[in-house]
Amino acid sequence: MQLHSKPQQLAEYLRHAIGYGRLAEPLLGMRLWSSQLGVSRRTLHTALQTLQREGLLTLLPRGAQLKPQSAKPRASRSDGPRRVRWLIDGTYRYHLHSHHPTFDLLHERLHLRGIELKSEICTPARLREIARQSSGATELLLLGSLPAAYQRLFAATAKPVLVLGEVAPGLDLPFVNADQAGAVRHATFRLLRGGCEQLKLVHVKSTAAGMRSAQVAFRQACAEWTRSSIQGQLIATELDLTSLLNSMRRVAAPIKARTGILVLSPVPIAMVITALLQHGIEVPTQAEVIALLHSSESVHLYPPPPSYAWPRVAVVRQITQAAEQFFATGTLRPGGKLLTAEMAKE
Repeated sequence: MQLHSKPQQLAEYLRHAIGYGRLAEPLLGMRLWSSQLGVSRRTLHTALQTLQREGLLTLLPRGAQLKPQSAKPRASRSDGPRRVRWLIDGTYRYHLHSHHPTFDLLHERLHLRGIELKSEICTPARLREIARQSSGATELLLLGSLPAAYQRLFAATAKPVLVLGEVAPGLDLPFVNADQAGAVRHATFRLLRGGCEQLKLVHVKSTAAGMRSAQVAFRQACAEWTRSSIQGQLIATELDLTSLLNSMRRVAAPIKARTGILVLSPVPIAMVITALLQHGIEVPTQAEVIALLHSSESVHLYPPPPSYAWPRVAVVRQITQAAEQFFATGTLRPGGKLLTAEMAKE
């Protein structure tokens, strides 16, 4: 899906700001307003032209004026800075670069809507501290694949939270998630149909609910394959260099039959492939490797492996919509959105 242009994104933000009463007369001049929004005056002018055509405002030589029916009293919820705070499990500290493309795009989308984005790598002690802190109506917590215990901790505080990942069993928190289990299942059958007799799922060692679902999906897919007996192996690894090197030896253990290897983000796909090649295993004839939910940048290899891409644009769109709803109404819609990881074209 293609991104809208910056003028279109800015017009969307200003349209919501007018509708929710966050803009009031007198409006800033073009120079100061564009500087405050972090866009060029040309981008701001193009966005205002769109809103003028919609009858929301009138363009003036050096600024704009709201139409009387568009101006509304300022909403009390808008007082003070609005912020989304992304809390990331410290397990992923060794591979934070995998979050950067999503963070950058989300930062851009929220910035155009006057919402600040901060991220923090959290230890268990830090998560408990944040859960104890008071939280007002101007901060939304984005929980990045936190283990079930910490999801329950935040749920018990009634803080405004949005889970980025799978919600732990027994909880009813709003969420945005890629269909990780679905991607694992689809990729497993793809490898089986391709003649693989052995399968390995390489994943980060984690107690997050989504990781357990991925493991279950892998085991079930192997069990459901009736054409032949399939050996399915789970290889869990920490993300420090020593653990990864040890895990790569297990991945590249002597391969006698055609083997399929599923590499679940954030385990580095390039390390798996180079480990196989170093051990004299031909890729993809002896071993076929599939990348699951990696960023497009991390699979820039030659030849590129089959991959189920992390749905970055769709994830960012859903988080942005949830943030806008929260800061406008003080509530989040129950349930969430499960997003398909699309198979990259070969």
